[in-house]
Amino acid sequence: MSLFHPIFANSQFDHLPEQFTTVGFESPFQQVLQQQRRLLQTCNKKNKWQFWLSERPMLKRAWLDIAGLDRQKVVHLANLKDENMVTTIEKALLSKNCSYVVACIHHLNKQEKECLQQAVLTSGTPLFLVDEA
Repeated sequence: MSLFHPIFANSQFDHLPEQFTTVGFESPFQQVLQQQRRLLQTCNKKNKWQFWLSERPMLKRAWLDIAGLDRQKVVHLANLKDENMVTTIEKALLSKNCSYVVACIHHLNKQEKECLQQAVLTSGTPLFLVDEA
């Protein structure tokens, strides 16, 4: 289970002051749904696919319901390996059939980052890259 701290994301804390709250998420996708709920709900109004990509299954229908997203528009492709992920993300973006793309990917080199950045600029589609670390 990944931990998220509202002020110090992606950091580990042994002794947190009482005023800080640490929230545990079952999946990085659950964290995206929680943190980006308003933007995702706005994108949900479009008549386009909502595309989620990951190496393993990590998106639950109940989370989509809680976030207020139309499950009939959500496509989750699991079991994608990192070496196929960038190409799949790029194709999804450039198709312009997605209101947004969320992908859990572990490593990107400079060329892959530039390729995805260009695809986002060309398509105008929001891309959320999530590191499960």
